[in-house]
Amino acid sequence: MGELLLCNGPIAAMPFYLEGVSINIYSIEELDYYIVNNVYLLDKSFMNQELCAWIENQANLKKLAEHLKMIISTNGRLSAFVTEILEYSGYCSATQISSVHDILRELEGKSSFECAKLRADSLMEAGKYQNSIIEYRKLLSSEEAKTADTALCGNVYNNMACAYARLFLFETAALFFRKAYQYNKNRKSLWSCLISYKCMGDDDKFNAVVEDYQVDESELVKLEDVIKGFYSGSESSLIDAKAAEIKNMSAREKADIILKYKEEYRSHVI
Repeated sequence: MGELLLCNGPIAAMPFYLEGVSINIYSIEELDYYIVNNVYLLDKSFMNQELCAWIENQANLKKLAEHLKMIISTNGRLSAFVTEILEYSGYCSATQISSVHDILRELEGKSSFECAKLRADSLMEAGKYQNSIIEYRKLLSSEEAKTADTALCGNVYNNMACAYARLFLFETAALFFRKAYQYNKNRKSLWSCLISYKCMGDDDKFNAVVEDYQVDESELVKLEDVIKGFYSGSESSLIDAKAAEIKNMSAREKADIILKYKEEYRSHVI
């Protein structure tokens, strides 16, 4: 799970596999940790008999499994199902449980389109860029997208473009930032499109967008300041320092760090 967890309950011989995020769960404490840190990814599909069977047979929590099965059989709320898990194990604080419960109740009051967007956003924020792109694409091709608020659809395109940009796929990102602006009319989406073309070094496409959308001189000056900030900020200084450090490494050390960066990139697309 990426963090050391103290488990008081049994460790399962067979893990429960969370397909959407490609994670194996080995204990009830790990399940609680996942819930608290990924609450926006939860939906009705989380309430399933397979999870109940795992809790009963692998986590050896038969009473909890019985309570969860009852919630499913009576068509109960997801918030009730999740709260039952968190309260039973005693791993989370009352404040954490209350926060998760309140978020899920809020989601229950939103449209399926809005909930799906929040879940895709959560995947992107967790660094699961490829998975978030898959969810954004499914969302935009759904029936709900046909009747959803235009600005909301634009924001979906914008966030999908952000995921592509974080994978350094700037040309695709630029196309979707432009699409986002056509829907949401948010100038930030248009600026992101222009920045993506700058990252590619494609001045022709940059200038074409400037002309098509009548980006005036004052906006270009502000945009230039933003771009300069990327190269003069603290993060840029850290990158320069790291580059200098790598330059002085041995061939073996360089190979090791390149492999590390490759694995880090792969983690975003799996």
